[in-house]
Amino acid sequence: MADAGMGFGGGFGGVQTDMQQQMPQQTLPTILCCLCGVPVVANPSNMCANCLSSQVDITEGIPKSLFLTWCRNCERYLIPPKTWVTAALESRELLNICLKRVKGLNKVKLVDAAFVWTEPHSRRVEVKI
Repeated sequence: MADAGMGFGGGFGGVQTDMQQQMPQQTLPTILCCLCGVPVVANPSNMCANCLSSQVDITEGIPKSLFLTWCRNCERYLIPPKTWVTAALESRELLNICLKRVKGLNKVKLVDAAFVWTEPHSRRVEVKI
């Protein structure tokens, strides 16, 4: 049984609808980067992504290092003001403790966080954010 004039795929078969005919094609304006001169789509800073990343420090106001208090006897970490939590090295729990201690992370979008390997005898815990 054939559909009356509908064809396959719902009946529009290559014919533009009224909405498609009324919408004009919009092209975004292209400008030159104010520092290097590369053509880019216009944006509020008038810079390309490379120049923008070299000129703007999004980590400003976020501390680069902090101290964790660790008990050698019970091998637990202090969550201020007075809670002690057991967490294995390079575990999710320890990463969560470290990230909660970093002030200013709410100002930026956190995409990825992971531990950076350090010497086994080192007392340093490094996190790459």
